[in-house]
Amino acid sequence: MTARLMIFKKRISLGPIPLVTMCLLLIQGVTVARAATPEILVAASVEEVFIGDSLDYQVEIRNLSNPVTPDLSALKELFEVVATGDQSRDQSSVTIINGRVNKQSVLSHIYQFRITPKVAGELTIPAAKMVVDGKTISSGELPLKVIEAEEQDLVIAEILTSRTKVYPTQPFRVTLRVFVKPLPNNPKLDPLTPLKRKPPHIQANWVTPPSGLAADDKSAWLQPLLADDGVGFTLNDVNTSSGSFFDGPRSAVFNLSQGRESRNGLDGELINYFVYELSRTLTPEKTGIYSLGPALIKGTFVMGVERKEYLARRLVTNAPAVAVEVREVPSPRPATYCGGIGEYAVSASASPAKLRVGDPLTLTVEVKRGSQSGSLEMVSAPDLLANEQLAADFDVIDRSPTGRVEGSTKKFAYALRPKRPGVTLPAFVVSVFNPESEEFQNLETISIPLEVTETERLASGELIGTRASTGLNSMKSRAEGIFQNITDPAAVHDQRIGLIPWGLAAIVTWFSAVVVIGLLALSRRKSSDAGWIRRQQARGTANRRLVEARTLVAKGESSEGLRRVRLAIIGLVADFQNRVADGMTTAEVEQSLQSAPIDDADRTEIFKLLELIESADYGAGQSVDPSLTLAAATTWIAKVAPRLERGA
Repeated sequence: MTARLMIFKKRISLGPIPLVTMCLLLIQGVTVARAATPEILVAASVEEVFIGDSLDYQVEIRNLSNPVTPDLSALKELFEVVATGDQSRDQSSVTIINGRVNKQSVLSHIYQFRITPKVAGELTIPAAKMVVDGKTISSGELPLKVIEAEEQDLVIAEILTSRTKVYPTQPFRVTLRVFVKPLPNNPKLDPLTPLKRKPPHIQANWVTPPSGLAADDKSAWLQPLLADDGVGFTLNDVNTSSGSFFDGPRSAVFNLSQGRESRNGLDGELINYFVYELSRTLTPEKTGIYSLGPALIKGTFVMGVERKEYLARRLVTNAPAVAVEVREVPSPRPATYCGGIGEYAVSASASPAKLRVGDPLTLTVEVKRGSQSGSLEMVSAPDLLANEQLAADFDVIDRSPTGRVEGSTKKFAYALRPKRPGVTLPAFVVSVFNPESEEFQNLETISIPLEVTETERLASGELIGTRASTGLNSMKSRAEGIFQNITDPAAVHDQRIGLIPWGLAAIVTWFSAVVVIGLLALSRRKSSDAGWIRRQQARGTANRRLVEARTLVAKGESSEGLRRVRLAIIGLVADFQNRVADGMTTAEVEQSLQSAPIDDADRTEIFKLLELIESADYGAGQSVDPSLTLAAATTWIAKVAPRLERGA
């Protein structure tokens, strides 16, 4: 466009032709490429793969301004298909030759996929399709040769799982075991040592867990396995940043050595294999059947020695997939079931212990998980009304309070009111599901003694609005008459009762009594409103968490301190909006603050602060100064909390 304008200026300055005439001449000379017919082009990265191996498959949509993801349903019968991204490659150019302007536009959009053949043989990659203006357009088909893994005993692989049947949030372990035959001339030397220049490769589908399964941070899992001497296996597409400037990142090499193990070879003779293991703990989030594997091991291995030189053999072997079933907790479930799966402990406490009938008290129930138990996010508030004695003796104001997670414990705060004097909080049962026995297990709290007294009854003289007696009686009855023998004129005055002053005094007194009674009723009603209670305690709770974070940072526990800072911020927002804080993301916090009386700058500041804390927590970002982060969070809460209170 700049070049075109420069030519305009040049022609205008050199000739006497008017500007309008010049523009018309140029417009007549413009040649615009006609819209071409939409088409689909495909390409594959290789024409030959081993069974279980993957290849890149590219689909290009041309001559379409707003393309959509192509239909690859025909591929899914023979291939596993995973989308890996897409990008636009639209191009436009303008050329001016002898006054004629030629404008050309090329519309192109690339879709990338990773496909894995399910069977061996001479296959055909089916055509990709797309519907345009009611018509279906298709690409060509591509041939692909898939080679079956050969039978051999040089390298053997298998996949094992600690459990084949689990329940949601119940962790299990998956392990890939690779057996490599010893070197023929040095059976004690690691057989991967001669392969340092080009290590063998492992492809496993749980490095990035399938949807529905969760795992710890990948960096934290793999970092301890990095090989210091370069002897080991490469894994999926995991790279390091230590490659040269020209070659880019280098594949990371992992030391998976786990010792030796003997098993029979093809000839039936025992072979003392070198064993390598890659293990990871996965936690199911959804029910279903998950296929872990197959895992692919490919590379060049030492098969023999000739003239003091190793003989290399390139091969590919597969570890067959293993299925893990994630089951639903069976039904019917007890009314006391809280959603916990695994080993838990339950305790309860109450405050205050001394109160009157109708006064509110707080019952705190704590559910603590064991190391191998499910997530606390699955645990919900126990139903107290399932206990008949408790339901008969107490009014349960909030049957399903929001839980608060602190470490490995989830706390629920109930608001109760005793119905009669002399009652105590009885022991009650909370049920969890034991996946080992596949039965529900009852956990019982202890009874909590209380001192509940009858509400005091006020005498008529103690009621609000009653006039107190002055103790003076200035006028006495006399037999000789009221005014007889009184010589002081001051004692003689109008004895008629003034109705107006007394009426006004009575109205003011009773109006004051109504206001006080109304305020007391409002106070009692608010004390039973869980949302109001959360809003009243929100700032104090956030500040308490900041104090805890400051203590943790001072002890050197920076990671836990930063988590407590994040909990203080998210908890503050959740408490004011009466939302569940557990599992709230940074994006949800930002969205929640859209309707709050907070400036855009403050919303942006806290969004960046939360992202920084999360980045530090997962090891994906730059280092974070806990003290500065804590100070920033303290300042933000002090500034924003009053605004949230006013807007509540």
